[in-house]
Amino acid sequence: MLSKRLEQVASMVTKGNIIADIGTDHGYVPIYLVEKGICPKAYAMDINQGPIESAIKNIENYGLSEKIQAIKSNGLEKLEPEKADTIIIAGMGGELIVNILENGLEKLENCSRPVKELVLSPHKRGDLVRKYLGEHKWHITDEKMLIDMNKFYTIIKAEKGQESYLYSETELLYGRILLDRQDATLKKYLDKENAKFQKIKQKMIENQSKDLLEVEKILEYNRVGRESYD
Repeated sequence: MLSKRLEQVASMVTKGNIIADIGTDHGYVPIYLVEKGICPKAYAMDINQGPIESAIKNIENYGLSEKIQAIKSNGLEKLEPEKADTIIIAGMGGELIVNILENGLEKLENCSRPVKELVLSPHKRGDLVRKYLGEHKWHITDEKMLIDMNKFYTIIKAEKGQESYLYSETELLYGRILLDRQDATLKKYLDKENAKFQKIKQKMIENQSKDLLEVEKILEYNRVGRESYD
């Protein structure tokens, strides 16, 4: 039922937690987590009516209507405080994920049973997500990187801490835990990105582009990342 990417997303959820899956689409992640006994209850949430109707049908087909509630919601707007332990947001850009967290997470933190875990999988601009988490006292406790359908995906797990955390530019781009772990998939990504931007740099030099400095910055961060494997 789940893609390789969504299986990894589900694997990051702490057993026993109630989850809210934002942008649930067909409701597959909540269904998987409840059916496997990992989560006792779940909320499947999406901004669009079509995915909600699809999720409701799938939830009913699995006989899980008493344990999974489908809610039409713009991000976290309709999720009531004290209802969920884990927020899942996967398959969106980093900018949108940050926007959803900025607009709805505070009310879920300042209550008697606050959200204690985030599982986020940005398909681009993961640096924005890591920056937001560090600045808002969410500590990244685990990261995974995988290739699914020839695309690279990162999954970030974070738990609420007491202090803000600052990351270097290289850590923001590629993930401190992945770099420290010398993750093999990240190494493939770094090598691929280096080759791509080296070609871009060469073309910019030939065309005397004014944007060369930005590409050189990316290549420098990439170099620092690759050196962590030496």
